Amino acid sequence: MTPKKNVAIAPELLEQADKVAQAEGKTVDEFTAQAVQREIARRALERLRSQGEQRRLGMTDEDVERTVERAVQESRLDQRGR
Repeated sequence: MTPKKNVAIAPELLEQADKVAQAEGKTVDEFTAQAVQREIARRALERLRSQGEQRRLGMTDEDVERTVERAVQESRLDQRGR
């Protein structure tokens, strides 16, 4: 685990976070760490979604299904070859 860092949070927001954390039986540190983890995951998912949309341009659902099936088969062959 990395060393702890202090983060400035507006008092009103910290108070809200404390209420939610208490209601969930967590500390504010646990609650905020989970919130940051969720936001990082949400942004990564959004990036992947955006990349997928860019790659899909002009492809029908059938084209996408064929492409995915081909990629799965290639991956399985690669795994067997290891």
